[in-house]
Amino acid sequence: MIKNNKLKLIISSIVIMLPALVGIFWGKSLPEKIATHWGFDGEADGFMNPTFAFILIPSIILAVHWLCIILTAVIDKNTEQNKKVTSLIFFIMPVISLFSCGMTLAIALGYTPNNIFALVLILLAAAFILIGNYLPKTTRNRTMGIKIKWTLSSDENWQATHRFAGKVYVITGLICLLAIPLPLVAFPFVALAIILASSVIPTVYSYRFYKKQIADGTVTKEALEEEYASFFKKNKIAVIVTVILVAVLVIVLSFVMFTGDIEATLGDTFLSIEADFFDDLTLDYDKIDSIEYRENGVDGTRIYGFASSRLLLGAFSNDEFGSYTRYTYTGKNPCIVIKSGEKTLVLGTRDANETKALYDKLIIKTN
Repeated sequence: MIKNNKLKLIISSIVIMLPALVGIFWGKSLPEKIATHWGFDGEADGFMNPTFAFILIPSIILAVHWLCIILTAVIDKNTEQNKKVTSLIFFIMPVISLFSCGMTLAIALGYTPNNIFALVLILLAAAFILIGNYLPKTTRNRTMGIKIKWTLSSDENWQATHRFAGKVYVITGLICLLAIPLPLVAFPFVALAIILASSVIPTVYSYRFYKKQIADGTVTKEALEEEYASFFKKNKIAVIVTVILVAVLVIVLSFVMFTGDIEATLGDTFLSIEADFFDDLTLDYDKIDSIEYRENGVDGTRIYGFASSRLLLGAFSNDEFGSYTRYTYTGKNPCIVIKSGEKTLVLGTRDANETKALYDKLIIKTN
């Protein structure tokens, strides 16, 4: 695959890294810090030096691009795939790089979109409609398409499922476009609809097609099981790579779920919060309106952010505060509620005594 598509790989890699030129040649002329991440409320909550940002973001995308190409080449080296489908693999990441860095640059230059998620929905719509048109053209393989037991056991199931899924993906793209005028609060529901449409619905269809094949007698369950085993036997490398990837994923998820810390630092004029797996936060003392110590903690539902068995970080919501920002550990632990204008920050440490001591120091700093 790589040998026959060297030019595409070179061109796609160059396109991915084009935004780095912005950082190298114009980084110093941009603001010292530019927004690179936006919260669920559409407000920027992550910032970077522009030179660093426009080099780092494309570099990460390039690494993912090469990883996907190499895995596809190794795992499906003996699979004849449609040339248009192969071309699509080479140019997905370049589009993502240009779109994300272009949006970042536009906002850094002063363009402020009314709804940052409208731009995301437009990109998703284009991706789903494009992929929906290419899905029916894929042949049975281990890296592209809807890879579940029933599709991998039968060319007929693969083809039928991907023809159906192609239509579903196009409809999903249209849903993304129709969702653009909706308020931000509707975005989680749109995301849920996208997940259901792109994964669950085609999976259900594939299973029903499998059951219909068995019921009609066109194929036996034993024959499908044998074909599935044979498919994997012919793709031993795919099995090995899959096992390794799953093992790495389990290790990474375990690390993320059970580790991480929050560190609050009291500077001369500001409160600084650093948290693993989420954006840091700085709040000037003169912008703090009130500070309250809550012995029994604060309840809330996560809207956007990070949650694990150890940490609760990001945008949360409850009846008392509405939307608020949370940096706490899990459990009913004491916390500090800080009001700044219309915003509320809930902060907690690992230890109740430590949280109380932090509260006392904050009271002194802000008086």
